Amino acid sequence: MSSVRERLERAVVTIYSDVEERAFSVPVATEERLLWKEFSCCVLSSQVPYPLAVAAADAIDREDVLLSDPSDETEERLVSILSAPLNVDGSFRRYRFPASRGRQLAAARIAISDHTGTLGNLLKTNQDPVSLRLWFVKNTLGMGPKQASMFLRNCGVSYDLAVLDRHVLEFMTRMGLCSDTQSSISTMPAYYKRETTLRYYANNLGAAVGLIDWAIWIVMRMFNKTETGSF
Repeated sequence: MSSVRERLERAVVTIYSDVEERAFSVPVATEERLLWKEFSCCVLSSQVPYPLAVAAADAIDREDVLLSDPSDETEERLVSILSAPLNVDGSFRRYRFPASRGRQLAAARIAISDHTGTLGNLLKTNQDPVSLRLWFVKNTLGMGPKQASMFLRNCGVSYDLAVLDRHVLEFMTRMGLCSDTQSSISTMPAYYKRETTLRYYANNLGAAVGLIDWAIWIVMRMFNKTETGSF
């Protein structure tokens, strides 16, 4: 009987080609509306179920708040939208952090407006993904290394940055790629270290680190839904 490690790796390798095909079938996002929607979704998804974050990002997008020039009312409008019930798959739910996330998104809008005017301009003027990620982490509230990596991946900017969420970190521990168990990483040095380890693992499988993490995320969610951890 195969070990848990073997079954996990086999599952990741099996679905990787589908993940890769899906990623490369989507054009790189360039429209400002799509960029801000993806940006807000990445910020809003921290410690929140992803469908709820998507619903919140959709609500913000409908009001054009982040497409408008930042003003003294931007934060207030964002908090108001995030405080209202959100339709998630036919049922209404409340977003968990309306005040803090509204403040973070408003501050990010100001920072990006002051730096390059638009998100699109920022991505055009700096085409080094590692440098871009670091800029987001240093200059935009709510954007840690995981969220910044996710934003750049989901926009099609780079598939060479890892999204190290709790599912991916658990996989790395189970596979013996790291010795300690962490559910999140907040500092850049620690993030770089784990990302380098996962990149080496991905390279050995002939995969991109920014896509294999996606495959791992899918597999580990399935794995953790079973009582015995088997497929």
